[in-house]
Amino acid sequence: MATYQKRGARWRAIVRKKGHGSQSKTFSTKARAQAWARQVEDGIEAGLVGQGPVPTLGDLFKGHLAHLDQTSDRGRKNHTSERKLAAGLDAETLVSELTYTKLYDYCRTRIEVDGVKPATTKHDIMFLSGAVTTAIVEGSLSAEYRVKMAGWREGLKRAGVIGSPQSRDRRPTAEELDAILVHTKHNRALRRIRYHDLVRFAVESCMRLDEICNLRWADVDLASGTVIIRLRKHPTQKTDQEVPLMGDSRAIIEAQPKVDERVFPFGSDSVGNGFRRICQYLKIEDLHFHDLRHEGISRLFERGYQIQEVALVSGHRDWGSLRRYVNLKAGDLAKRDQERAG
Repeated sequence: MATYQKRGARWRAIVRKKGHGSQSKTFSTKARAQAWARQVEDGIEAGLVGQGPVPTLGDLFKGHLAHLDQTSDRGRKNHTSERKLAAGLDAETLVSELTYTKLYDYCRTRIEVDGVKPATTKHDIMFLSGAVTTAIVEGSLSAEYRVKMAGWREGLKRAGVIGSPQSRDRRPTAEELDAILVHTKHNRALRRIRYHDLVRFAVESCMRLDEICNLRWADVDLASGTVIIRLRKHPTQKTDQEVPLMGDSRAIIEAQPKVDERVFPFGSDSVGNGFRRICQYLKIEDLHFHDLRHEGISRLFERGYQIQEVALVSGHRDWGSLRRYVNLKAGDLAKRDQERAG
């Protein structure tokens, strides 16, 4: 049963339920306090929360981040989503207060005010969905919330406020790559982070920036020419993968000083930001560090490697994702067939 206390110009609602302890929240009006109390009681009565206090969004985010820190390689993006959601939805909001309208308004604000794309808001909403799932597994939420989130995601997708990222086909030109390599080789200020080696390694290895910065000496086998990439990115699961060191990537690793447990002991944020500044200085437009991976994968196809061989290097488990890299011409295939026959 809910009780209300007037404190100055504000009203405090207190909800006490057996098995759920006591919860309270202060509002500017009694009407808002009463509405909040009804939501808390309705959520408990509907069995949408487990034993103990009704969790806030902040509770969910804290528990989910602890889980992700052990299983995910996308720490920076996860923490960014958590900060934006905590600010935009209010971390003190109870899960029982969450509605589709609040999520829609959050996404619209991110797009219109922050200037982000629907792909970014989708990542935020997926983080929220993951937080709900973690809470369900840990027993603080009912499994019915999974159904709720699925319905809300579908609605947000149809409304166009969340969506998949557009695939990029940007590759550095030979002139752009040469300019970057010359600049990073001779600029003393850039030697501390060793951009010259990082850029070359990104192209040769086809690895993502986070994977490069997290690569450890213990996971490098120079004798066999392979490395183990820990918790490699995947939409639903993260697994360790052994991948071959292609081109000059082995020699680049061998040239690195062993001053840390990591081969490239730099923060991915710092490297990415620095790369953007390098491109700005050289007046190279719309080139991201991740485009170097695209360049490396494209080169493997151009050198004649088959799609299953490239997938072993790139880590793509869905070969369909690699088809955008393939620009096979009928004449090239006929010529290759003649060469094999001859």
